[in-house]
Amino acid sequence: MKSPSLLVLSVAAISANAHYFFDRLIINGTLTEPWEYIRKISARPRTDDAFITDYDYIQPLIDPASGDLRCGRNASVAWNDVKTAVVRAGDTVGFAVNTTVGLPIAGAPINPWDRYPNLYHPGPLTAWLSRSPPSSSSLSTYPGDLPWTKILAVTTRTSQSVPPTDTYTWKHQWGAYQATNWTFSIPASTPPGEYLLRIEQIYPVPVDELQGAQFYVNCAHVRVLGSGAEAKVPEKVYEVDIPGVYHWGQSEIYRWVDVGNESFDIRDWVAPKPDVWLG
Repeated sequence: MKSPSLLVLSVAAISANAHYFFDRLIINGTLTEPWEYIRKISARPRTDDAFITDYDYIQPLIDPASGDLRCGRNASVAWNDVKTAVVRAGDTVGFAVNTTVGLPIAGAPINPWDRYPNLYHPGPLTAWLSRSPPSSSSLSTYPGDLPWTKILAVTTRTSQSVPPTDTYTWKHQWGAYQATNWTFSIPASTPPGEYLLRIEQIYPVPVDELQGAQFYVNCAHVRVLGSGAEAKVPEKVYEVDIPGVYHWGQSEIYRWVDVGNESFDIRDWVAPKPDVWLG
């Protein structure tokens, strides 16, 4: 594990990179190794004979009805040797952004965003929990087909937001814009158990532009221990199925919030349901 001081990354050299993923879990300020606690994802399928590169891994999901929306491309079960992080309810966890799995294009230059991966796209950042049933033989085989509860939603700027390095002021309204990592607390009343901890960032795009909304998601394995506070089970109003939480053409996420909408005002944006469960 790396020192917490490594989490403070200079953003002076940040440049534009279209896509990314979250491959490192942060546990109480400590940055873990890539894919140590997080399910690996697959590269996008190719129909040509080109070599697979990093760009194939950082491609976003675009189908809100796909099972990949839970934990990433081909990550419905863990096919790498994922460890389970042991945390207490109330502990601080988080995810760090990356753009490489070590498969650069031969001869390509190292770009600034390779050194300082960041959430280049504007849009909401959320975190979710789904508890593996006690009958499951292993968290690695749990596909996330039981309800999910949202425990974090980042829309507007917060104390964790980083100073933007560009002049696209309408993008600067988003709290996670250009962040290299984000941390948050597991609700103190979370019942003990084994969970998939899911991070999600959405880049809103209209249905008739590019491929529509882009989804960036990954899942960590965590075992939550009691905090000493009374455990509470989230009410049904806070639970959703994934896929099922979004649908194609949904107005909140199929729209421009940057290109072609420089007058965008984040105060007019309505966050998709469900609400955040605080415990």
